[in-house]
Amino acid sequence: MTFMQKNTSLKRYFISSFTPKRIMLKLITNQLNAMNIKSVMPTFMLLLLIMGSGMMMILITPFDVLYAGAQGQDTSHATPVVSSSAINVTIGDLIVEGPATSIGFRILDLGTESTGPKMEISFLGNATIRGGINATDMGTLWSIMNHDGTAYSEGKGILTSKATGEMATYTFQAIGGYDPDGKLRNHGSMFFNSNTSSSGQLSFLNGMVGVFADEIDAKGNAMTKVWELR
Repeated sequence: MTFMQKNTSLKRYFISSFTPKRIMLKLITNQLNAMNIKSVMPTFMLLLLIMGSGMMMILITPFDVLYAGAQGQDTSHATPVVSSSAINVTIGDLIVEGPATSIGFRILDLGTESTGPKMEISFLGNATIRGGINATDMGTLWSIMNHDGTAYSEGKGILTSKATGEMATYTFQAIGGYDPDGKLRNHGSMFFNSNTSSSGQLSFLNGMVGVFADEIDAKGNAMTKVWELR
């Protein structure tokens, strides 16, 4: 039998085997018997060859798994699909509404080629909180008017109960723009915090998240409504 015939026989035998252990055992035994190897060096070289083949199989395996996944086949390495049925959001009851008026302006930055000037605005108003609680509303925001007509703003404020003096704070972010009637209308999110006792008027606002809409006319008069986000 020629060397090429032996090599072909070896390949066929390798393919027909099941496990790596059987492959290595049978390859070593058959190859040694067929070639009548008696020295240590050829045996060592053969082992290196088999180990190299095993390493190649290990390297190829991840690509086989990826290919199987691409073909829609199930593999133990595939990332499990997480159900999104529990991910949802609900807009609840109205929690705060009321008018406010701009009482102060300050220029923070003149802007760049891509953004307009950055303005700081202070406001003061009245608010009706869920449950018929009357409160004052005061705060400060900064706003950037972009060249495309959109406005982005961030701010913070304090709600103070007129009956008990209890306070709740909030921060907010909003984006909006001017409508044809000249009013600036924004939509955004609001985050509340209350340091009052659990029995206080405004304690229910602690940790609450809201979504809001407002409109502001050319004179700086605003009307805001906030709904609970559940």
